[in-house]
Amino acid sequence: MTKTKEKQKKQKPTKQEVPDTKLNIINAVVLSIFDENGPTPKIFWPDDLDEQAGLLIAMKTISLLMGDATYQDGIGTEGVNYFGILPFPDLKLNGLTYFFLIPDDNARGKALAATITVLIDEKNKVFFYENMKYLRVIMDKAATQIQFNKDRDEREIIIDELREELVEFTKELKDPFSTKRQLKILLTGLDKAGKTSFMLGINRKYSEIIKSMPTKGVERTEENIFDEQNSQISLWDLGGQEKYRERYLEQSEVYLYNIDLMFFFIDIQDVDRIEKALSLFRKILNILIEFDEFPPIVVCLNKFDPDLKGSKEIFKNLEVIADAIKENSERFFIKIFQTTIFDHWSLISAYSFGLSQLSPNRELFRNQLKKFAKKTNSDAILLLNENGLILSNFSKTDISGKLFEIIAPYYKNLYKTFEEFKLLEQDFIVSSGIADESKKVIFKKITVEKYNLYLLLFLEKSLEIEKIEKNLPEFSKNLIELIHTYI
Repeated sequence: MTKTKEKQKKQKPTKQEVPDTKLNIINAVVLSIFDENGPTPKIFWPDDLDEQAGLLIAMKTISLLMGDATYQDGIGTEGVNYFGILPFPDLKLNGLTYFFLIPDDNARGKALAATITVLIDEKNKVFFYENMKYLRVIMDKAATQIQFNKDRDEREIIIDELREELVEFTKELKDPFSTKRQLKILLTGLDKAGKTSFMLGINRKYSEIIKSMPTKGVERTEENIFDEQNSQISLWDLGGQEKYRERYLEQSEVYLYNIDLMFFFIDIQDVDRIEKALSLFRKILNILIEFDEFPPIVVCLNKFDPDLKGSKEIFKNLEVIADAIKENSERFFIKIFQTTIFDHWSLISAYSFGLSQLSPNRELFRNQLKKFAKKTNSDAILLLNENGLILSNFSKTDISGKLFEIIAPYYKNLYKTFEEFKLLEQDFIVSSGIADESKKVIFKKITVEKYNLYLLLFLEKSLEIEKIEKNLPEFSKNLIELIHTYI
């Protein structure tokens, strides 16, 4: 298979020379397409981009983002798109890539896989994280134009306009060279809703829950998912007593401005104050709308303790709350969880989901799990870090996904116990008879560089450890690329 570097022949005059100032941090822009020659850089800036560099960018972005059957099954092009931040250490660059499909009646599956990649110096990679909202919009716009415009000259103009827009955007930034992405996570709700206990439960500090006092004002802590990460994550636990609520609503430009993620807690046992909690929720949303900010929101219907699961009154309250939340939040992305400190997995599920919304690579992680599931005949897969946070998950059905939510913590604890007492002959444990005798569950420890991660697999058919071991090297290699830019 041969790959050739296609020369540009622009009809429209372009500004190829960019002033050499510190604010022009865009190193390259590349449109790659998987054609008869494989992944190929079709249109790129600058014109003198090294041929091998162009091929590396094309192959890495398309091969990592493209599932085996993503476009070959002819399912259409709608909804098949992924954003991701990928490192290119050999080039000393980092790339923000958008994977999409171009309709083509002559291609297998009636579509061609394509990527647009914007590259900057690896030391400036935080630029992508800090400006993801804007970058996603303009890259998606360019991809949409390319999808329905087959003329090469027109595509060149589209890529050049994208480059010019990026350069102009960087000139307006006050500080595009921040060393770390600054993330602000808000935990809010009425007093006694369980905000502080939620975080103590996440970290398994159960003895401190009993001694915990109501939060006064705001308590700030730092969060780390990995020892080395590109972001500084700041958790703001806002006191829920009335005098503190009034303060952060009045001084909203301090407390509610520039939020990346919000957890809102409602005590479902405090029936008399549910409407007051919903009123606070609406007030916060209105302020965020005024700020033109729409962070993802995780609503925790908290204190849904095990002994309440059969209560008709509680379930009625859950429905009322869910309806009220949906009614007032059509402009926001909101996910509702039922949580309790007596079920650690309920806390982990809600917290992990929220954190995953901060990762630009969440779609890529899920795509990798989907590919691995196909190769190993798995019905569902969970990927956990050392602390039990869910980095990503994939399931073919809602039933298998829900089953995993229930059994995952037990397998992790079982594995840890076997490991502690040196009862493991191999780095995995297997259980059968889940759902039916043909189903198998495997909990397996994998090492990705210096990180210990854990895979939970729900196998459809017979136990096929060989398939898992055979496909693990490629899977782990791809995870390295994504973990470096997880958050």
